[in-house]
Amino acid sequence: MAMMEEIVKKADLLGYRGEKREEYSKQEFELLEERQAREKKQEAELQERREKANRKERLELEKMKLDAEMKLLQAKIEAGIIKNEPEQQREVERRRGQTPETAKLSRWKG
Repeated sequence: MAMMEEIVKKADLLGYRGEKREEYSKQEFELLEERQAREKKQEAELQERREKANRKERLELEKMKLDAEMKLLQAKIEAGIIKNEPEQQREVERRRGQTPETAKLSRWKG
C-alpha cells in the first residue's frame, strides 16, 4: 500500500489532477507490478540454477568419493589384504576340502 501512496504523491508532484492522476497512478502501479513479477521470476530462475549446480556438485563429489573407495578396495585386493568375496569363498571351501558342488549343498543346508 505504501507503494501506491508514493505513486499518488509522485503524480501530485508532476501536476496531475483528477482523472489524469488516477490514470497515471494506475499505469505506474501496473508497471510496478510487472517489474516485481519479473524480478520474482528471475529470482526463482536464479535459485533453480543454484540448486541444480549444487546438486551437480554434490553428485560429482559423491562420484569422486566412490571412485576413491573403489580404487582403495582394488588396491587392497591386489595387495592381498582382502579378497574378492567369490575368491574368498572358494578359498574357505578349498581349506575345508570341499568341492564347489558339496560347498553349495552345505551352504544350502545351512
